[in-house]
Amino acid sequence: MSNLVRAVIHNATVTHVSSDWPVALRLDPVIMRAAQLLPLEEVEIVNLSTAARSRTYVQPGDAGEVRVFAAAAAGAGDIISIIAFAQLHAGQTLDHRAKVVTLDANNNVITIADATTQY
Repeated sequence: MSNLVRAVIHNATVTHVSSDWPVALRLDPVIMRAAQLLPLEEVEIVNLSTAARSRTYVQPGDAGEVRVFAAAAAGAGDIISIIAFAQLHAGQTLDHRAKVVTLDANNNVITIADATTQY
């Protein structure tokens, strides 16, 4: 089994930080669909300013929303990447394609691409 990137969202701007339950990443449903993320799916958050990483799960939020929980070591206005992984058997890795979604400063989807394991 190999643990490969299944989806990555680049340049998400944190809009809110919440100290309330749930400790989930709340994300604009349009962004979730673009990256093919499911509610309750585990994701890793990477703060691009501090390199801090945290794991949580994703939940649909409001339009344009990227709400992190306080323990995610990110503040409003920080730029983050969001990564989802998948465990694949050797045969599945040959044809694996990860979704790569890039956002603008207002958290609008500007590109959707496929990354491949081919080299």
